[in-house]
Amino acid sequence: MFDYSKHVTDSVFRLTGYCWAEVKDFANFVPTRKESTMAGISKVGRLNNDSPERYAASFTSFLDATEMSAECYYLFFESVVPDSTLCESGGEVRVLGIGSGSGEADSIITKKLLQRHSSVYNRVVEPSEGLIEKYKTLAREDTSLSAVKFDWRHQTTEEYFLSSREENIKFHHIHAINVLYYVEDPVATLRNMWEQLADGGYMLVTMESEKGDWGKLGLKLWEDFGQGDRLDTSLRMAGDIKIWLDAMGATYVSFENKVEVNATECFQENSEEGMLLLDFITHTPHTSDIPEIRAMALDFIRRHSSLVDDKIIFLSIEETIVAFKK
Repeated sequence: MFDYSKHVTDSVFRLTGYCWAEVKDFANFVPTRKESTMAGISKVGRLNNDSPERYAASFTSFLDATEMSAECYYLFFESVVPDSTLCESGGEVRVLGIGSGSGEADSIITKKLLQRHSSVYNRVVEPSEGLIEKYKTLAREDTSLSAVKFDWRHQTTEEYFLSSREENIKFHHIHAINVLYYVEDPVATLRNMWEQLADGGYMLVTMESEKGDWGKLGLKLWEDFGQGDRLDTSLRMAGDIKIWLDAMGATYVSFENKVEVNATECFQENSEEGMLLLDFITHTPHTSDIPEIRAMALDFIRRHSSLVDDKIIFLSIEETIVAFKK
């Protein structure tokens, strides 16, 4: 079993326990209020855009608060990859991974494809040099990936699609797992992915579902405090992807994965870990310095959480959408 906390990517995994007794009178918990500014409210949903370093720190706090092992999380992706043959018998399957991170999810998907195909061409698009180097190490050390030809693209999503515009290549499988929150234009990214998808291939996209309490909190935050277009922020949902697919007349199926998050530390006054976790949950930098948003978010979490083994458990539902191109 490996320590996922060393591989900060696009997924969720490990739970650390905090004592419920440390939260005094949780039912009547009222956040401390300070004077806020419109500048703070204008950052709602823009954690990664406005403060990438804080985003990275908050994501680590999120990993530490998640009740799921890496192995269990990744096995979910293996279960949703279609069993159907993507190309002619004996042919090479072409795979495009958008925002592949350090490769844990990608490698599970690739191994599933290798069960039916003798070889895989895997184009990896990842802007983080550190993560792509970790992926390369994983690929070298995992002998079960020896039949995979990797094409490493150290680029942002936007840079990749611009540079590949003249390439005459289509992919049988394209995936973007918890990535479309962070691209500049999700609609343009979906369109570009679809254009590079071969007829008969499929596109796999994972996003937070508005059906879960986490997703509902995001929509409530935007309803109360959002400025501009929600799709210009990270508060994008699986439902937004479905709207685009419906407009395209595409056929798709979806699968849900429930992830429980220990939000106890968010209610501890002056807890840096709690502040970072709250930033990640709200996708908003320095939420604790914006009293209106902090009060609303903590009240929502309090009302929609469960008390399990002295921990405040907040539910996220990730939705994986698999769309087929006829």
